[in-house]
Amino acid sequence: MSNFVEPPIVIPVVGGALAGGVDGSDAAAALSARLASCTLQATAEGADEDSSQHGHTDPTGGTSSPAQQPIVEAGGSGGGLFILPANYFSDLESVDFASGAPESSELFLRQQSQHQSLAGTVNSCGAPSSVFSLTSGDFGGAGGGHYSGASFSASGLSSTTSNVQVAEDGYSGEFGGFLSSSQLGLGGGGGQAQGQQHYPHSTRRRSEGQTPSNLSNSQHGAQHHHHYTHSSPPVPFPMPQQSASQRRNQGYRKLFQQVTKVSKGQKLTDSEPGAPYTDMTVEDILRIVFKLAPQESTIAAVEKGLYFLDSSATAALLKELSKQGQLKRAVDIFDWLRGLPAGHELSHLCDLYTYTTMISQCGSHQQLRRALELVAEMRSRGIECNVHTYSALMNVCIKANELDLGQDVYRQMLEEGIAPNLVTYNILIDVFVKRGQWEEAIKTLDRLEGQGIQAEVRTYNTVISACNKSGQPEHALQIYERMLAAGVKPSATTYTALISAYGRAGKIDNALEIFQDMIRRGCERNVITYSSLISACEKAGRWELALELFNKMHKENCKPNVVTYNSLIAACAHGGHWEKATEFFQLLQAQGCKPDSITFTALIAAFEKGGQWRRALKALEQMQASSCHPDAAVFNSMMEVLWQSGVIIAQVKALQLWSLANRNGQFRIYTNSRQESPMLQYSTVALTTGAAIVTILRWLVELRSKLLKDGPAFFRESVIMTLHKAKQSRSEQPSLVIYEALSSMLLGSGSPFRAQLLDHTITLDTTSAAMIAWLGSPSFAELVFLVQGGSIRRMSLDMVLSEDVAVAARCMDAFAAIRRLEDATVPNMAMYNAAVIQQRPQVVHLALKYGVAFAFREDTVYDGLMLFDRVMCCGVVFNPNLWPLCLCSCILLSARQGEAGGSPGWPNYESIALLTGFGAGALLAMEHNVRGWLRGDTSAISAQRVVQLYEERLGHYLQEFKPAHRTAKEMPALLVKAAASPACIGVRPSVLAAAVLAVLRSIKGIIPAWPVSLQLMTNYSLASGELPACMLHVESLLQSV
Repeated sequence: MSNFVEPPIVIPVVGGALAGGVDGSDAAAALSARLASCTLQATAEGADEDSSQHGHTDPTGGTSSPAQQPIVEAGGSGGGLFILPANYFSDLESVDFASGAPESSELFLRQQSQHQSLAGTVNSCGAPSSVFSLTSGDFGGAGGGHYSGASFSASGLSSTTSNVQVAEDGYSGEFGGFLSSSQLGLGGGGGQAQGQQHYPHSTRRRSEGQTPSNLSNSQHGAQHHHHYTHSSPPVPFPMPQQSASQRRNQGYRKLFQQVTKVSKGQKLTDSEPGAPYTDMTVEDILRIVFKLAPQESTIAAVEKGLYFLDSSATAALLKELSKQGQLKRAVDIFDWLRGLPAGHELSHLCDLYTYTTMISQCGSHQQLRRALELVAEMRSRGIECNVHTYSALMNVCIKANELDLGQDVYRQMLEEGIAPNLVTYNILIDVFVKRGQWEEAIKTLDRLEGQGIQAEVRTYNTVISACNKSGQPEHALQIYERMLAAGVKPSATTYTALISAYGRAGKIDNALEIFQDMIRRGCERNVITYSSLISACEKAGRWELALELFNKMHKENCKPNVVTYNSLIAACAHGGHWEKATEFFQLLQAQGCKPDSITFTALIAAFEKGGQWRRALKALEQMQASSCHPDAAVFNSMMEVLWQSGVIIAQVKALQLWSLANRNGQFRIYTNSRQESPMLQYSTVALTTGAAIVTILRWLVELRSKLLKDGPAFFRESVIMTLHKAKQSRSEQPSLVIYEALSSMLLGSGSPFRAQLLDHTITLDTTSAAMIAWLGSPSFAELVFLVQGGSIRRMSLDMVLSEDVAVAARCMDAFAAIRRLEDATVPNMAMYNAAVIQQRPQVVHLALKYGVAFAFREDTVYDGLMLFDRVMCCGVVFNPNLWPLCLCSCILLSARQGEAGGSPGWPNYESIALLTGFGAGALLAMEHNVRGWLRGDTSAISAQRVVQLYEERLGHYLQEFKPAHRTAKEMPALLVKAAASPACIGVRPSVLAAAVLAVLRSIKGIIPAWPVSLQLMTNYSLASGELPACMLHVESLLQSV
């Protein structure tokens, strides 16, 4: 029981262990000198059962009774200095001066472990019955350091009723010298003053040297309450370290005292204003930081709160700040802690936990050096790295793509005798994944399992991914089976990796089996799973299945992302369905997904396959507007779709686009010649036929410029161009296809270059003399004429597209009319007059003679010839001897329909009779018969007229590009041969025209021989249908001359 009369005056004491600078005897002497006639008597209240004799446990484990505790006696009166060593205050909550208290007493306490000192002066105002109670507390500071000379004055207190209390959380966080009573909240008179709060009581830290076990024991410190009276002998008092739990326990007790004072209608804060007893947690500090303005100091805001955290809590704080995007503030806090002097109260926060945490937050190549420096700093401070530290450093190395360094860190860890854990092995497997070393990844899995470490699902997934990326689906499946055998449940990532592995290998059926197994096991399918499976379908050319999976995905309410749409668009491109690709692109945008470079690449590839060069140009324009930079695949696809269209304005655009791509690092032409070499060597890279042709044309033009500028000597003895095969790309065509196109182009233009294909590399070589002669020839000028571009180069993209849209629409309408006529007038060759068919060459020759005589256009003559063939196949009984009269009448009928019949210069029957020998009556009668035999339908269209339509679609109506019309001279002769061939009589004019045009373009080296724009208009293909056979016949006609 307490024997004091007056309520205590409570003065805070520095928290933690109090260590005196003098021993017990020195303290006794000092007290004896200052405390005249004062007797200190020790009693105990609330001691635990082990201390039933009011004893307490000393640091050595023994127990001393109150009778054995020495008493310090002091004689005299007046102010004095109390010097108390650490062992004076073991389990001490208060010291009572029952009588004879000095008028002015100074208390000097040194906290040796923190190297801080605090001087306190207490003025009792000469009250003999005043009671001074010393309780543990904290005196922290913004900067920490050595607090000396702080003074506490409680002047003006009543001699009998004074009750001045400064609670353990009522301290000033920043005092740089003496604190007055107003600073401490100590007022004069008989009232009660409460200390100021600077931050909450909860500390979340342990004092130095305190373990979790003694931390729990220290929570009972408040139960031991000793009173010392004048009659007791002097005793030395051991002083324990005050823990965060002790301070928190005392705070809660005081909080409960305030709780009991809350009345109806009041809040806790109303009962005791300014008495906060809350804990400062990591979450509290995070809230403070998140509210800071960008320019506000992190340290100023959180410094006081750090006193309440231990190192593990500080590590959690730093990690969470990084996670929430506040990495800079986390670095600021840690770097500030690193810079504290060794004796600072917060310096212990820089330990294994916080260093490892901050190393793990170094996530870029620029921060790798910082991570290494932090490890070096740990070693210099004597902090030993553990497996977590080295694992974190390995992970930073991977993020920085320093794979060799990551493995060096792993080896160093082993050399230091640190055993890897599962995290370490997972990171090591990541290294092998990045290196494509799937075998090493499997060996690492074997090693960790051999050490008794249970691999987790992430471990297996990473190894499966390593096998996947290396094209080893069978080994990936074996790892999957090991995973199941180990009792590890596969995740969606597992199945996705397996599906991707089979997809890369083109084994779509195996991928589907994995997908079905995933369904059977009840594993949720996510967007990544479906995207991988759709991608596998795209690689296997199963675009229909890709669409089915997309529909299934939609039914399962699995929202597709941009990766899904990219795979769908690529699948449609692979299948040549640009319309579907466009639909998915529009759907992607409607769903709020932002297209990326892969999206546009796939879309342009779809337009390339579909021959949609106008749409490809618009997609490229949109791609550039979206800040997506075209790569080699895009430019190669653009070159291909533009050039293969065969449309002049599109090919001019291809040549223009080549310049843009060249400025962006694509289609570079390199000179590889040594100075002493007799050969002038060039090299380049092209993935498609279109890109190769455009590149070679630009190169040839450059050679001609060099010839004009530097003369023949520049070319040495020979010139060689090498076209290399680039890394694998979806837009890449087989080298054989490119080789055949270049060979045909150069051969058709009379080029001296010889093309060779060796191991996917194309080489063009010639002597310099032969090349120089060819560069000045007309055939070379025709070949490179389009490089000039003409007025099209100055036309905007919209103007170019509008022009082609109009031409395409006009030609499509005309071709549709041709097809209707062909369908309505299919000749029956079985009814063709045999006698007449034997004279087919004479028929054609006479028809052309009539055309010249009548001054008719050639297309009119050929139309008349087609009308004549219709008559011969209509089944009427016809006198073979009358075929010249019938032919003349058919030509006249066609002229009236195709030319201005009856116009000035039109031949009358008298003049025709003079030219042909047929009377006017005979001509009129035959015309009447022809109309009757054909039931009034005398329409006809020839292959020659269809050729004109095809050439119009290609742009040969543009006068400035007439020199580029390289088939104009040879076309009439080939049409005559085709018309004179009996085998061509029953062929559709549109097919015959296509065959003639394709054969002639091929002979002239014009690529493509059968342009895509004409394929789209006619639906005639070089691979199937009537056209290939007709082309073979036309080629045979050329050889028969």
